[in-house]
Amino acid sequence: MGNPYTWLKFVHILGVAVFLFSHGITGGVSFLLRGPVTSTTRGLLRASMVSSQAAYPVLLLVLITGVWMTFVGSWGHQVWPWAALVILLLSLGAMAALARPYYMARDAAKGPDDAVAAQLSRTRPQVAAGIGVVALLLLFWLMVFKPF
Repeated sequence: MGNPYTWLKFVHILGVAVFLFSHGITGGVSFLLRGPVTSTTRGLLRASMVSSQAAYPVLLLVLITGVWMTFVGSWGHQVWPWAALVILLLSLGAMAALARPYYMARDAAKGPDDAVAAQLSRTRPQVAAGIGVVALLLLFWLMVFKPF
């Protein structure tokens, strides 16, 4: 029925899929929030908050299973799993810094329209998405090809 490494890989890949789906909602919403603040804007911000409640706990599961697989699979002596961890952490840090105005807009969603609009005007979803896409490509490349 599979060894521990196989089960860890299954949970890891499933976690990546759930993270990408739930975080993708937030990313998609960030591109839609332009123009005047409306009830639709507030609804999208709420949907983004709900999807984040799934994304970040699952990301922790992905981190844990990735490190665990590194040791169970005897990959700890190679560079690629640690490079993947550094890329993940750096991209998360960069994207979190870029997303700060967006998170502040979500927090302000119950307040006046001008406070929400002010925060949304400071968002840069294209830059955050670019960082995320490059990081994903690098992570997938490292995991598939295990170059070093």
